[in-house]
Formats: sequence, C-alpha cells, structure tokens
Amino acid sequence: MKNNYCNIKNIETINPKNFEKLEEILKIISNKTRLSILLILMKYDEVCACELESALHMRQSTVTTHLLKLYHSGILKKREDWKFTYYSLQEDFKPLIKCILNFKK
Repeated sequence: MKNNYCNIKNIETINPKNFEKLEEILKIISNKTRLSILLILMKYDEVCACELESALHMRQSTVTTHLLKLYHSGILKKREDWKFTYYSLQEDFKPLIKCILNFKK
C-alpha cells in the first residue's frame, strides 16, 4: 500500500526474543561500577579481585557482588589460585566492551 507520506517497504519481521540475551548483557553492563571494572580489565587483561577493591576504593563485598554479576552473565571468566581469584574478559565480549567504552571519551 502506498500513500502520499512515505514509501511502505517490505520489512522483514523481527522477533524481539532474539534480543533477550543482548538486553540482559546491556542491563548488566549499564552500571558505573561494572563499567569501571570492565575498563580496568580491558587495560590489564587479568586482575585479582583484591586489586579491584583498591583501584575502585570499595569494600570487598561490593566489588565481589559486581564481579559475580559480570561472571554469571558470561562476560567475565575467573581463575582461582590458592586464596586469590583473578578475573578477565571473555574473548567474545572484548569487541562489544571496547565499543561501549569508547563512548566515555
């Protein structure tokens, strides 16, 4: 159908369910503390949770809460070495995180 105001295009149907995982990831990332953690991990690759406490000037419990949200969403991976836990970005997420962090400039 054509009218005087716009050209009607045959646009394919988009299923919003296809975006559920992306929506979940973006909700988790959209927090200034978690963005700070991601920025640090982009710069230093792997960081111990105790180093993040110091860098962010936050208590261990607060930092751990944010790290676990990122970890359980699949954005981070962790490695335990004795009593220390080290976190790093999953390779698949690096391009997305880099793109998002470029907007801070």
